[in-house]
Amino acid sequence: MAGGKGTRLNLDIEKPLLPILKKPMIDYIVEALLKSNINNIYIAVSKNTPKTEEYLAKKYKDNINIHLIKTSGIDYIHDLNECISYFSEPFMVISCDIPTIKPKTINKIINYYYIIKSKTNNLESLCVAIEKDAYPGNPSIVLNGYIPSGINILSPKYGEQREELYIIDEPILNINTLEDKNLVESYWNKKNNNK
Repeated sequence: MAGGKGTRLNLDIEKPLLPILKKPMIDYIVEALLKSNINNIYIAVSKNTPKTEEYLAKKYKDNINIHLIKTSGIDYIHDLNECISYFSEPFMVISCDIPTIKPKTINKIINYYYIIKSKTNNLESLCVAIEKDAYPGNPSIVLNGYIPSGINILSPKYGEQREELYIIDEPILNINTLEDKNLVESYWNKKNNNK
């Protein structure tokens, strides 16, 4: 999902293109997906992110596994509903603002979904969350002590879905503010200096 306005950043740059250690944030997500077990990547852009659309079309033009979906940009849920028709089986939704996502984490989430689905026939979706006490930043949403990570697996149907909550214990941080950006960059600088 790369079509939001990113108003909380209060910057004159499209959120997916926000540089994290001099690299557009969306590249971290795309690179992690390309190294994961995901077969096809559909990136939802909108009228709010024309430079992102142009950047992605140019950078990944030769990759047949990356597809752009143009949504209206009304809001996250509306844009997500516009994407559903592209899928005929469960699909993973990842926000463009979680550059700390790793391929092994993506694979772990997918594996968990299929294990749970094999045990629970009526499962339709999976919401990946982090315990509030384990979250290193300042979350914008807290639900019953958990922070939605910006990662979900959904069935290709409209309306409410029977959902399972998956609590992950890995550092996934949504970048919604400059403080979040600085926190991620600081975390990566420390990690790289310790190698």
